[in-house]
Amino acid sequence: MNKIYAFLIIIPLIAVLFYKTLTFYEYDTKQRYVKNEVDSAAHKVMITGVMTIMDREELLGKLSKLGNFRASNISIKCGNLQPDGTVGRLREYVLGSLLNRGEIFSIYVESENESIFSEMEVNSHNEGNGLHYRAKAICRVEKNNWED
Repeated sequence: MNKIYAFLIIIPLIAVLFYKTLTFYEYDTKQRYVKNEVDSAAHKVMITGVMTIMDREELLGKLSKLGNFRASNISIKCGNLQPDGTVGRLREYVLGSLLNRGEIFSIYVESENESIFSEMEVNSHNEGNGLHYRAKAICRVEKNNWED
Protein backbone atom coordinates (compact mmCIF):
# COMPACT_ATOMS: atom_id res chain seq x y z
CA MET A 1 0.00 0.00 0.00
CA ASN A 2 2.88 2.39 0.74
CA LYS A 3 4.25 1.92 -2.77
CA ILE A 4 0.91 2.93 -4.25
CA TYR A 5 0.94 6.19 -2.24
CA ALA A 6 4.45 6.87 -3.44
CA PHE A 7 3.53 6.42 -7.10
CA LEU A 8 0.19 8.21 -6.94
CA ILE A 9 1.01 11.14 -4.66
CA ILE A 10 4.66 11.71 -3.86
CA ILE A 11 6.33 11.13 -7.23
CA PRO A 12 3.92 13.38 -9.23
CA LEU A 13 4.31 16.06 -6.55
CA ILE A 14 8.08 15.90 -6.86
CA ALA A 15 7.79 16.09 -10.67
CA VAL A 16 5.58 19.21 -10.48
CA LEU A 17 7.96 20.90 -8.04
CA PHE A 18 10.91 20.04 -10.26
CA TYR A 19 9.16 21.50 -13.32
CA LYS A 20 8.30 24.69 -11.41
CA THR A 21 11.93 24.99 -10.34
CA LEU A 22 13.15 24.64 -13.93
CA THR A 23 10.70 27.23 -15.27
CA PHE A 24 11.61 29.71 -12.54
CA TYR A 25 15.32 29.17 -13.25
CA GLU A 26 14.67 29.82 -16.96
CA TYR A 27 12.79 33.04 -16.15
CA ASP A 28 15.42 34.27 -13.70
CA THR A 29 18.32 33.52 -16.01
CA LYS A 30 16.79 35.25 -19.04
CA GLN A 31 15.74 38.21 -16.91
CA ARG A 32 19.34 38.63 -15.74
CA TYR A 33 20.63 38.51 -19.31
CA VAL A 34 18.07 41.11 -20.44
CA LYS A 35 19.06 43.41 -17.57
CA ASN A 36 22.75 42.93 -18.37
CA GLU A 37 22.24 43.89 -22.05
CA VAL A 38 20.24 47.00 -21.13
CA ASP A 39 22.85 48.02 -18.55
CA SER A 40 25.61 47.58 -21.14
CA ALA A 41 23.77 49.79 -23.65
CA ALA A 42 23.19 52.48 -20.99
CA HIS A 43 26.85 52.32 -19.94
CA LYS A 44 27.94 52.89 -23.53
CA VAL A 45 25.71 55.98 -23.69
CA MET A 46 27.06 57.13 -20.32
CA ILE A 47 30.59 57.12 -21.75
CA THR A 48 29.94 58.35 -25.29
CA GLY A 49 26.89 60.56 -24.80
CA VAL A 50 25.09 59.22 -27.86
CA MET A 51 23.04 56.19 -28.88
CA THR A 52 22.96 55.54 -32.60
CA ILE A 53 20.49 53.57 -34.68
CA MET A 54 23.14 50.88 -35.04
CA ASP A 55 23.49 50.68 -31.24
CA ARG A 56 19.73 50.19 -30.89
CA GLU A 57 19.69 47.54 -33.60
CA GLU A 58 22.59 45.76 -31.90
CA LEU A 59 20.69 45.82 -28.57
CA LEU A 60 17.55 44.59 -30.30
CA GLY A 61 19.48 41.75 -31.92
CA LYS A 62 20.90 40.62 -28.60
CA LEU A 63 17.51 40.89 -26.89
CA SER A 64 15.73 38.96 -29.64
CA LYS A 65 17.85 35.93 -28.75
CA LEU A 66 16.30 35.99 -25.28
CA GLY A 67 12.67 36.76 -26.06
CA ASN A 68 10.26 38.42 -28.45
CA PHE A 69 11.42 42.05 -28.50
CA ARG A 70 10.61 44.65 -31.15
CA ALA A 71 11.74 48.23 -31.66
CA SER A 72 8.40 49.40 -30.23
CA ASN A 73 9.21 47.56 -26.99
CA ILE A 74 12.23 49.78 -26.34
CA SER A 75 11.55 53.14 -24.71
CA ILE A 76 14.48 55.56 -24.81
CA LYS A 77 14.21 58.87 -22.95
CA CYS A 78 16.48 61.65 -21.80
CA GLY A 79 16.19 64.60 -19.47
CA ASN A 80 18.00 66.91 -17.10
CA LEU A 81 18.95 66.69 -13.48
CA GLN A 82 17.23 69.28 -11.30
CA PRO A 83 19.26 71.47 -8.90
CA ASP A 84 17.86 69.52 -5.93
CA GLY A 85 19.24 66.27 -7.38
CA THR A 86 15.99 64.78 -8.68
CA VAL A 87 15.40 63.69 -12.24
CA GLY A 88 13.42 66.23 -14.22
CA ARG A 89 10.74 65.44 -16.74
CA LEU A 90 11.98 62.93 -19.31
CA ARG A 91 11.41 63.45 -23.01
CA GLU A 92 11.79 61.09 -25.97
CA TYR A 93 15.39 60.66 -27.08
CA VAL A 94 16.15 61.12 -30.78
CA LEU A 95 18.62 58.45 -31.86
CA GLY A 96 21.97 59.92 -32.84
CA SER A 97 21.56 63.17 -30.90
CA LEU A 98 24.44 64.11 -28.63
CA LEU A 99 23.77 64.43 -24.91
CA ASN A 100 25.69 66.88 -22.77
CA ARG A 101 27.56 66.00 -19.62
CA GLY A 102 25.18 65.65 -16.67
CA GLU A 103 22.06 64.84 -18.70
CA ILE A 104 20.01 61.78 -17.78
CA PHE A 105 19.55 58.86 -20.17
CA SER A 106 16.89 56.20 -19.55
CA ILE A 107 16.15 53.00 -21.43
CA TYR A 108 13.28 50.59 -20.69
CA VAL A 109 12.53 47.32 -22.48
CA GLU A 110 9.69 44.84 -22.13
CA SER A 111 9.17 41.62 -24.06
CA GLU A 112 5.98 40.84 -25.91
CA ASN A 113 5.92 37.22 -24.84
CA GLU A 114 5.39 35.94 -21.33
CA SER A 115 7.80 33.56 -19.69
CA ILE A 116 7.05 29.86 -19.36
CA PHE A 117 6.96 30.36 -15.60
CA SER A 118 4.24 32.99 -15.99
CA GLU A 119 2.13 30.77 -18.22
CA MET A 120 2.32 28.05 -15.60
CA GLU A 121 1.49 30.32 -12.65
CA VAL A 122 -1.33 32.42 -14.16
CA ASN A 123 -4.74 31.85 -12.60
CA SER A 124 -8.06 32.72 -14.18
CA HIS A 125 -8.52 35.81 -11.97
CA ASN A 126 -5.20 37.48 -12.85
CA GLU A 127 -4.59 36.67 -16.51
CA GLY A 128 -3.43 40.23 -17.25
CA ASN A 129 -0.58 40.03 -14.73
CA GLY A 130 1.86 37.90 -16.70
CA LEU A 131 5.59 37.94 -16.12
CA HIS A 132 7.31 39.57 -19.08
CA TYR A 133 11.04 40.06 -19.38
CA ARG A 134 11.63 43.70 -18.35
CA ALA A 135 14.65 45.84 -17.66
CA LYS A 136 15.29 49.50 -16.97
CA ALA A 137 18.54 51.43 -16.80
CA ILE A 138 19.07 55.08 -15.96
CA CYS A 139 22.44 56.77 -16.18
CA ARG A 140 23.97 60.21 -16.10
CA VAL A 141 26.13 61.11 -19.07
CA GLU A 142 29.75 61.42 -17.93
CA LYS A 143 31.56 62.35 -21.12
CA ASN A 144 33.43 65.63 -21.27
CA ASN A 145 31.93 68.41 -23.38
CA TRP A 146 35.14 68.85 -25.34
CA GLU A 147 35.32 65.18 -26.37
CA ASP A 148 33.79 63.99 -29.65
